[in-house]
Amino acid sequence: MEKLLEATLNIVRNMGEELFIDTSRPYAYTLVAKFGSKKYIMRVASDADQIPTSAVRDLKILSAHTDATSVCLVSGVRGQILQRGVVYVKDNVVFLSLSTFTDALGGRLPAFKLGRGSVTAVINGEELRRRREGAGLSLGALAAELGVTRETVYRYERGEIEAPLRVAQKLISMFGEEVVKKFDVEGKPKIEPEELKSREEGRGTYKLLESHPDAVKVEDGVVFISRDRERYRKTVELAYALGADVETA
Repeated sequence: MEKLLEATLNIVRNMGEELFIDTSRPYAYTLVAKFGSKKYIMRVASDADQIPTSAVRDLKILSAHTDATSVCLVSGVRGQILQRGVVYVKDNVVFLSLSTFTDALGGRLPAFKLGRGSVTAVINGEELRRRREGAGLSLGALAAELGVTRETVYRYERGEIEAPLRVAQKLISMFGEEVVKKFDVEGKPKIEPEELKSREEGRGTYKLLESHPDAVKVEDGVVFISRDRERYRKTVELAYALGADVETA
């Protein structure tokens, strides 16, 4: 964890701007950083399993109500190293290695994801079909080239199934990177209505469980509610970094 955090801070200081940091205990986030015009709420951990669902939900609530997106920088998932160019997605939040995040900052978005022990890619079916037909290949001919069935290629083109790493790499080598869909690291993670409902304290006010503020209130602007005197100072710092106000309760 210490080495990953140190490496992350080096990237932030070389490529962006550090706006907030607190490593006193495992909050939902470790730091807030700005790269160009984009702000990121970043959690740094050795393994994705070290970040509980409650923390992930805090991240999504904070992203939903500020101008920052949320990412989790990890070395591995359940003890398996997260390779460069591969992401892990949990509850719509992207987990990725520092090298993959750095690539994304430079415009090289990841195309592969880890799930259930295997690496896959989401196929851009319409683009695959267009390029296959442009190359004069039938479904059967492409299937034979890939070592899969004709129906499998058909389902790739309809967006019904993802392709394993071997097949996706073959498709990329044949038709280019546009036949796989990239993961938008800059995009805010989607939060479901029921997730917000589970944290609702009152109209427009949502509880935070793993953060410095105790809640977020949304009225004309965004207000962090602080009920803990010990966390108040860092709540103010976080609010400043994320463009929010602070209210004590």
